[in-house]
Amino acid sequence: MSAWQMAERLRVELARHNVPSYVCPLSDRRVAVSLWRGLVARTDGEIIWWTVPHLSRSGRALCTFAFSPVAAAERISVHYRQVRARDPEPAELLPELTRATLGPGAAPL
Repeated sequence: MSAWQMAERLRVELARHNVPSYVCPLSDRRVAVSLWRGLVARTDGEIIWWTVPHLSRSGRALCTFAFSPVAAAERISVHYRQVRARDPEPAELLPELTRATLGPGAAPL
């Protein structure tokens, strides 16, 4: 399976867990599935890997992997909820982001 196909399957499986994501190419052989700040899965078509939101026992970043989109989505959905709880979207900035994106006359959300 190609990296893009694997990433798309992961995106579909994540949606089944109510986890929004989008797919973007990194290179000819690797694709990223972006979920939230600090949580990005990558695939080469054979394996899916990502950095978990907590540190290892030694205090270092901990990278994990899965071979199937179903297994990856199950585990990533748990990590997604952890990063959302730890780093929520700043709601107070949404009106400013809307104005910056749409122009000065944009209505706040």
